[in-house]
Amino acid sequence: MFRTIIYLKKTGSTMTVAKRLLSMLEPPFIVLAESQISGHGQKNRKWLSQEGGLWLTEVFYTERILGLSLFISIPILRVLKKYDSRIKVKWPNDLYLNGKKLAGILTKTSHNIAFVGIGINVENDIPDEAKKYAISLKELGNINKTKIFEEIIKEEERLLPVFGKNGFTPFRSEYEDHLIFMNKNITVKGESVTYGKVLGVTNLGELIIETMSGVEKIVQGTVLNL
Repeated sequence: MFRTIIYLKKTGSTMTVAKRLLSMLEPPFIVLAESQISGHGQKNRKWLSQEGGLWLTEVFYTERILGLSLFISIPILRVLKKYDSRIKVKWPNDLYLNGKKLAGILTKTSHNIAFVGIGINVENDIPDEAKKYAISLKELGNINKTKIFEEIIKEEERLLPVFGKNGFTPFRSEYEDHLIFMNKNITVKGESVTYGKVLGVTNLGELIIETMSGVEKIVQGTVLNL
């Protein structure tokens, strides 16, 4: 599927480059960088993207938008769990280990084209000022980022046709099994602030929360507990 891979030594953001390349390249393709100067995640939050980490943006056609953000965490989760079974997902798609952020995913769509930005701390050191909330696979031992990249792409290529045909539904149970706040009380900030117990997610990727006033489904928002 991803036969075209653009390798960059250093760039501002692979997402920005990918959007520019769309006028010249036919999807699917990947932009992969050794480091990013202006890496960012949800809400344009800065993402430290030093050499040794895995920083990329995938561009591909998709007829399904709903549930894509959650689905894309599944192939990555499956691969990374081979290295540590304790890895969990924070809705919608960040991956955590020992309560610290290991990987972030940023999904954007334009018509039927998906731009999926992926950042994973693999061989990179975590700066002292970020060690309270971030972690790298490097702490688990000698792990090769090229091998991780190849494993993730292989798993994605295997699962994307399933998602294309059936949506997020076949992956919902697996996702909930790894949801870090499952059956716990959380606070979510979206258009308003919601507090309650996490019951799971819907087949469309909405977060289901039991509040004092009843069950609510959150489409977009930021979980504030981590």
